[in-house]
Amino acid sequence: MENVNEEHVPRVFALVQEGWEGEQAEVVAYGLTLPCGQAATIGADGRGHGLWNSAQSAARRLHSDLVWFGDEGG
Repeated sequence: MENVNEEHVPRVFALVQEGWEGEQAEVVAYGLTLPCGQAATIGADGRGHGLWNSAQSAARRLHSDLVWFGDEGG
């Protein structure tokens, strides 16, 4: 796939909430960035889904940390 604009390549991420006092962190949703810049998420339990302005917006609204999959970082 030569000549692919890196901005339009979908990226996969997770939204993680820190645990309370000694509890482990928990993945609350998995997501995918879209070519238009928006992001789609689905709850880790497979139930709820969302469409967000960006992955960062989803993290803020769900009070979660954004964790990118892959080697590129955030």
